[in-house]
Amino acid sequence: MKQCVKDVGKYSFPHTTVEKWNALSNEVITTHNVHNFKEK
Repeated sequence: MKQCVKDVGKYSFPHTTVEKWNALSNEVITTHNVHNFKEK
């Protein structure tokens, strides 16, 4: 992920979403349906 120079970039939707997605475990990411994803 590229570095953000300004605060606008740090708090933008794609930047925060990618950080949160990368923090998830593989078990959560590879679930087969939305219900299981929300459960975990």
